[in-house]
Amino acid sequence: MASRRKFLGLAAIGAVAVGAPLVATAINSRAFAADGLPMTIVNSSGTFGNGEIFVYIVGTELATGRQGYVKQSGVFTPCSPSDNGADGFADLAVRLNATGTTTINLPKMSGRVYFAIKDKLKFKVVTDGAGNSALQYPAGWVANDPSYQVLHDCVEFTHSDAGMFCNSTMVDMFSIPLGIKLTGSKEQVTGVLKPGGRDAIFAAARALPDFRRLVVGDNLRVIAPGHGIGAGLFSASYFDSAIDEVWAKYATTDLRATTNAGTFTGRVTGGLFTFDKGVKAFAKPTTKDVLFCDGALAAPNDGITGPVAAILGAGFNRSTLISQPNQPSTDPSTFYRAPISNHYSRIIHEQTVDGKAYGFAFDDVVDFASYIQDTAPRAWEVTIEPFGTSNPNPGPSAAASAVATATATATASVPAAGTRSAFSALQAETADAQAGTQVEGSSVAYVANGDWLRFDNVAFGNDPVRQFTVRAASGAPAGVSGLIEVRLDARSAAPVGTIAVGGTGGWQSWRSIAGALGGAGVTGTHTVFLTFASGQPADFVNVDWLQFAR
Repeated sequence: MASRRKFLGLAAIGAVAVGAPLVATAINSRAFAADGLPMTIVNSSGTFGNGEIFVYIVGTELATGRQGYVKQSGVFTPCSPSDNGADGFADLAVRLNATGTTTINLPKMSGRVYFAIKDKLKFKVVTDGAGNSALQYPAGWVANDPSYQVLHDCVEFTHSDAGMFCNSTMVDMFSIPLGIKLTGSKEQVTGVLKPGGRDAIFAAARALPDFRRLVVGDNLRVIAPGHGIGAGLFSASYFDSAIDEVWAKYATTDLRATTNAGTFTGRVTGGLFTFDKGVKAFAKPTTKDVLFCDGALAAPNDGITGPVAAILGAGFNRSTLISQPNQPSTDPSTFYRAPISNHYSRIIHEQTVDGKAYGFAFDDVVDFASYIQDTAPRAWEVTIEPFGTSNPNPGPSAAASAVATATATATASVPAAGTRSAFSALQAETADAQAGTQVEGSSVAYVANGDWLRFDNVAFGNDPVRQFTVRAASGAPAGVSGLIEVRLDARSAAPVGTIAVGGTGGWQSWRSIAGALGGAGVTGTHTVFLTFASGQPADFVNVDWLQFAR
């Protein structure tokens, strides 16, 4: 099934450029990047000393597909559960030199470089559904993530035989201003903020009523609005009126989407946005689909449907679809002009020197992403840019407050530290353990008989909880269905709630399916297992989230 386009994990980056919607120049796959690309880290924060900064180089080794990390030696080390210390977390930090710059050689890998300030990040080595060691990364948009209160951010890269491909991403959140410079056949720089840019981004976000709750603590970070939905900080219906307007307009008017493969003409017919020349029809997206460029707007890497999906996703986020029936718009002065726009992305773009940023997954449409590449790289530099006047402080976070508020509303007792509220959406991709499933964007996929998800320390409160809802999708063929079961404290325990799932119309056609919890209801704090049963061996469901209610 299709997942949203991601930078990470795309080892064959050259293939992504083929048929992509008017993106940067295609890559010459015959070029060869030398082993051990020097990466130099420059601390120009003006606020924090080198001794307060921790660096993490993590990702996937291209030759083997193994996950792991790189330290000062520049050697890729496969991760292992033995890397976890007594506290249950792996210390993968690289220290900067006491003064000046720090240079580390990057092996052939695809991954991220994280920067944490004052405190270390809590990476954890887990075992995936195939029995392989895998890294559990920080999630700065999840209030109970162990690294939530740490000031951190990252850049993304793929260093392969084809060259070096890198970006300064803000798709998930913005926190630390990071500029990147790639030297090879030419020198390229992106991601650099204007003077005072970090302060301006936080001020602009706080000034927007729909977006102000995305600011965490005292300018610790701004969470991207898609993740804000899951945290209860952003409206899940924000884009709905704009989506309705687009669907109504193009029921009587043609939209033309031009990609590297040609121009495709589409109209809304029978509720589906239907294009010619072999493009698969698009169901009406939700606000979450728009912000994640996923679900109904998922882009397969097929050179036909994928690029059109990317254009639609960019058009929704940039609010250009109503005013411009010829897409994509290439004039940035037309972006984000409607009241309903991805203003999170807008305010970051406005504060970058080159006007480029990765504010959402399809921000690379017509080359407005903070992305650079070179087929003959010689050096890569990542700079922690000036912070400005703000002094980031975790403080009482908006997301943590939202979780506490939701729980307090549902129960007289607030969950203890380290627990999850049963009344907030338990995002499937944040499960504490799983077997058989795979994370795809903001959901888990390829779920079949015998698979399971585990959520630790879920607080139900003192009053009985008797209902649950699972957000699920299924593109399984006729005759393939299954059960989603809720179990407490052990996978072998009897289910306390069960719902049946059949085809919903597609792997990204999401439905909220409600069920009842049997007996006297659930109270207290429990480990919650979501188990999956089917009489057929095929995958039968994707899962977005689980939530409980009285």
